Amino acid sequence: MPVQRRSQAERREETSTKAIDAAIACLYRDGYSATTTLSVAAEAGISRGALLHHFPTKVELILAVALEVVRRSQGKRRKIIVARPRGLPRFAAITDASWATLQEPEAMTLLEILMASRGNPELATRLPEVIETFESWQLSGMLEIADDIGFTNVPQLEAMSKLHQAAMRGLSIELLFAKDRSKIDAAFALLGWYKQMFTERMLAERDAAAAEATPEAR
Repeated sequence: MPVQRRSQAERREETSTKAIDAAIACLYRDGYSATTTLSVAAEAGISRGALLHHFPTKVELILAVALEVVRRSQGKRRKIIVARPRGLPRFAAITDASWATLQEPEAMTLLEILMASRGNPELATRLPEVIETFESWQLSGMLEIADDIGFTNVPQLEAMSKLHQAAMRGLSIELLFAKDRSKIDAAFALLGWYKQMFTERMLAERDAAAAEATPEAR
């Protein structure tokens, strides 16, 4: 039986994926400064020339990594959320899903890139678009779930989303240095308590609006 040869596009995709996976490993293990195109190529088992053919500069590689991390994290997060029943269980699961994915090496790599962008003007200029894409995906998904419950206070929902993203990123950074994991877990539990209080407030607003709209309330 003849061996089926891969197309050029398939070979390019394989090399690109190897490079991105290797960059994630290097960034997570060594940090941004120590991650070079040479070290990534060695990690991937490809030549530096092959790496540079796909990603001509380190910034191009890092941006590709950031975008891929966003795509993978969003996919994992969505898988966790949709496994829960529609309505309040899914709304509650958003926080747990975000926290679970933020602790993975890929997401920690994105934090490393975010911090490194402060000292790299080109990265600082181009990275926000990737982050905005991620936050937009998260926000739209959360609003869709909230709308399914009847939560219509979009400004408050957006504020909650922003607060939770910032809090969990901060806790993720704390995890890198914390000697006592229990303190991080306690802080996250407090965030969960706040989410429950917020949910109860949204439910009260929803029910009050529904009562005002009924003929008996007029």
